[in-house]
Amino acid sequence: MSAILGRMLRMSAHVDDDNWIGRRIARLRHERGWTLAVVGHKVGLSTTQLSRIESGGRQSSVGTLIELARVFGVTLSELVAEEPTRSFHLVRAGEHAPHESANGTMTTLSGNYPGIDAILLTIPPSSDAPIAHHSGEEWLYVLDGSIEVTIGNETVHLESGDALHFPSLNAHSVRGLGDGPTHALLVSTESRTNRAGDTARSQ
Repeated sequence: MSAILGRMLRMSAHVDDDNWIGRRIARLRHERGWTLAVVGHKVGLSTTQLSRIESGGRQSSVGTLIELARVFGVTLSELVAEEPTRSFHLVRAGEHAPHESANGTMTTLSGNYPGIDAILLTIPPSSDAPIAHHSGEEWLYVLDGSIEVTIGNETVHLESGDALHFPSLNAHSVRGLGDGPTHALLVSTESRTNRAGDTARSQ
């Protein structure tokens, strides 16, 4: 009973803690003995930008969080929450744990497994997100609302029911359109090279 209560308290603390993710990033970095410059170089951020993310002075984009998770060798779910790995991962409708990001509100729906990161995004209208690029692929499905996605030099307008799949190593950004927020599902995978390497190491 005490273990369940402790888990509930940790989860509630994370929901109310505006800088839980920043401190988690800092702790993972310190555990590995890496400097701000080392991690910043790996994810394409300056030491100032990364320091502000760790201190809570800047919200990270979803793309940067995905890349940070892969650099640290953890899943996105592990980076933004503290959930043990089980034989399955279940998120009930009433148990969503949203986190603010530079893209809007993100809710991780995938568990502590390395294959994919599944995210529910709530993108505010007329919002501009930082340009992101990271290894792997992304699949984006618009549940309702409308957004504009720029990939390299091309721009795509997505409405409810539209889906977009692209290599996420290409520079990309998402902008909310219309008068209300857009809800979208984002699924990100690691590159096939990384997955093959993980499989080889596990054999």
